[in-house]
Amino acid sequence: MSDKPSKTLSICGDDLSCCRPAVRRAYSELRRCGQPERYAFEAALAVFRYHHPGAIPRQAELTVAEWVWDGVMH
Repeated sequence: MSDKPSKTLSICGDDLSCCRPAVRRAYSELRRCGQPERYAFEAALAVFRYHHPGAIPRQAELTVAEWVWDGVMH
């Protein structure tokens, strides 16, 4: 099994960061509305997975965490 994300059906093609603004916006807007951090993170992850459905789940989580928490894992 390969550690590389699948390219099939990816809206962004090879560029994993193309959806970064949408991922960060989903997280920040939910936090601004008072939603718990975990809910905001799960929503941001869902946005990422929409753009990259073939991404390995752990890779997706790490990428989203880096984007929304500025590289700091909580």
